[in-house]
Amino acid sequence: MSLHDIWRGDVMPLSGVAVSIGRNTFDPPAPVVPVVDIHARQLDLHDSALDASGILSYNARQTTQGGRLELIPSMSGAQPIVTAILFEAYDTTGGNTITTTIGTVALDTERTNTHPDIFVFDNTNDEVQINQAGTYAIEYRVGLDVSSGTRTSSRAQLERQAAGGAFAEVAGARSFGYHRTTSQGEDTLMCKVIMDIDRGDTVRIRGIVLAGANLTQLADSTGITIRKLS
Repeated sequence: MSLHDIWRGDVMPLSGVAVSIGRNTFDPPAPVVPVVDIHARQLDLHDSALDASGILSYNARQTTQGGRLELIPSMSGAQPIVTAILFEAYDTTGGNTITTTIGTVALDTERTNTHPDIFVFDNTNDEVQINQAGTYAIEYRVGLDVSSGTRTSSRAQLERQAAGGAFAEVAGARSFGYHRTTSQGEDTLMCKVIMDIDRGDTVRIRGIVLAGANLTQLADSTGITIRKLS
């Protein structure tokens, strides 16, 4: 498949790429749409006649030159356009205590981060900073276990901090749990919300015991997933 094939609309139009690829002739120009629409980080340039490929990517870290495009020969065939913008972190350790005073839910491990320039994970404060404005789907889960024989109710919530501001609870992003005795006390609180994010916003998960005994985070059952929708 060549860029010409994509521009014809057989697969998908390339946004913001107005170049001509050919051996002795010029292919028709691409439709000009802002490249941010597809969030392309790399693009395969493939000459089907020669079965040769090259990867065109933007290297923003070349700060001395203000960023630059790099064309790297490839022998591995066609490369996909990276369109997904995803982040996930979770808690591998467990043991964090949730009490009747609201506290931050622990997250210690980043599993997926397709765009480290957008998602900055702080595993000391259990927070994720988002450095690109847009609409995001944010989903969290909090696995808790009661630490005594007392039946306990719990609540988790998503909080957001605007750049330079204070954390505030996100409306409509609460979840609740009910924990029986210690032998039957496990429960997972879950919530998903779609919300607009401004550049530099930070999000975190908080938890509290509403009534009953202290709760303990369960290892490998607490996490946050963030996906950019537009």
